[in-house]
Amino acid sequence: MKRLLLVLSAAAALCTTAGAKVRGGVSAREQERYVVIVSLDAFRWDLASRAHTPTLDSLRRVGTYAETYPCFPANTFPNHYAMATGLHPNHHGLVNNSFRDKLLGKSYSMSDKQAVGDPDFYYGEPIWNTVEHQGKLANIFMWVGSETPVNGRYATVWTPYSGAVPFTQRADWVIEALHRPVEKIPNLIMWYIEEPDAVMHKKGPDSPEATAMVEKLDSVLTYFFRGVRSSPVFDKIDFIVTADHGMTETSPERVVELWPYLDASRVREVAFGTPVGFDVEEEYLDEAYRILSQVEHIRVFKRDEMPEKYRYGSYKARINNLLVLPDVRWKVSYTDPTLARPRPAPVTGDHVRPQADPAQVQVGGAHGYDPFERDMHMIFYGSGPHFRKGYTQKSFQNLNIYLILCHLLDVEPAPNDGDWKAVRKMFVEPGE
Repeated sequence: MKRLLLVLSAAAALCTTAGAKVRGGVSAREQERYVVIVSLDAFRWDLASRAHTPTLDSLRRVGTYAETYPCFPANTFPNHYAMATGLHPNHHGLVNNSFRDKLLGKSYSMSDKQAVGDPDFYYGEPIWNTVEHQGKLANIFMWVGSETPVNGRYATVWTPYSGAVPFTQRADWVIEALHRPVEKIPNLIMWYIEEPDAVMHKKGPDSPEATAMVEKLDSVLTYFFRGVRSSPVFDKIDFIVTADHGMTETSPERVVELWPYLDASRVREVAFGTPVGFDVEEEYLDEAYRILSQVEHIRVFKRDEMPEKYRYGSYKARINNLLVLPDVRWKVSYTDPTLARPRPAPVTGDHVRPQADPAQVQVGGAHGYDPFERDMHMIFYGSGPHFRKGYTQKSFQNLNIYLILCHLLDVEPAPNDGDWKAVRKMFVEPGE
């Protein structure tokens, strides 16, 4: 674990001493709870049904399963940090994978290591801080938000993201942590794998390559569970396998080019991605909204008039004043033709690219869309002593995973946007 970074505090050391108090003849350590959660990026709700996934199938039989849905926007960094804090992106600060904070005068990008490690971008209390404030231990491997000292604090053990680390090596980190002396075993472990997201962006969610990756991930989980069975606390561990968002199929033939519609001289800034955020002159806002509202295959929103269901738009310093959300399976482009290679001429005046021979079209995948669209939905498997067995849970929004982790670890949650009623039925009641 050469890349592993250890941050040990005196408080954490005190929490892990063997001299635990005895309650009713049972030591506090024997009453400890443990949770391991892994996120498989973009593992859409239906992928396992199309592949050979014996380990995931087994988890569903012996535990709880739910089809969950993400926060808006359905992208990686906003949703991983939503799961960690129980807050909508509008409240925890990571409003998209990339954005600019106009008040701070700083830009954030998930590929910018300096920005990722800058605590100015992060709000809320991540679960590893919640846990460790209350005398428990957390080990966090490559989870969004763990690479920065949120509120001045890292988890006791954390490691930065690196795509070069093999998946089984990541599993080994967790296996090792669960085989330490009992007093040093972390109560909470979170780890992350960037697939099947990466392969689906290139080949699409319906591709043979996506299916092969799903089966590879299931084999990694098989390896992992075989390794943890000999942990001295195995029978006390609750396991969660989940994801941050889903994925939809895209094509170069389903792209809406917005350059011809807007007066570029009145567009001050463009935040690319899904959704696309246009910062236009305030005097031009109503006109730009009216123009884009007539374009097919997109929806346009004024930032200050976002639908309540998205819980998005009030963070004005980080969210531009006009948002364009493409329909599922469509993408949006905004390209100055004087700076780019010539594009095919639009047809029927609607600036949608013309159709081509399907055999020549390179299918890919994308996310970031309306979180209530089913292509954006993802998996949740929960198995262990506190989950119901063979139970199908009603769909819930993934930020509630913060409350689930707090419940499983018996810690008091920090202020959050979660809904306990949405998830409480998946747990075994006392005395059952």
